[in-house]
Amino acid sequence: MREGFFGSAAPLYVDVVLGLEFAMGLALLTGAFLARLGKFRAHAWCQSAVVLLNTVVIAFVMLPAFHRQVWPRIPLKLGKSYYALASFHAAFGAIVECAAVYILLAAGTTLMPEKLRLTRYKLWMRAVLAAWWAVLLLGAATYARWYVPNVFPR
Repeated sequence: MREGFFGSAAPLYVDVVLGLEFAMGLALLTGAFLARLGKFRAHAWCQSAVVLLNTVVIAFVMLPAFHRQVWPRIPLKLGKSYYALASFHAAFGAIVECAAVYILLAAGTTLMPEKLRLTRYKLWMRAVLAAWWAVLLLGAATYARWYVPNVFPR
């Protein structure tokens, strides 16, 4: 029943998304390194591309899967790890993605009113990067629970 390339029962597109998410996580670390080197324009392009690509992945892959597989069973099945992990990943991920988009708008553009723009970039960017990796690991745990037999108790 193996479909994907990670050796699990996941469909190929799910493995592609998981691989893409880890690649995006590594790209965000690369972007952070670019900022440390003082290459702020390259940093901005790198981080912006990742955040916008992730928004597309969320909209076209993750939201439909969540709506189809998890949402109809909330709140009755939240006691089961299959639904709890996916729900926590989705909620925390939504917050982190919104924070990342906010940083793009508040730090990288003049679209936001001056009162809403960031002044302490490093703190916000580092916090969101750390939270992004936490969401990524939650996504990996969700993948394992959904597609790798005997990882979590049923």
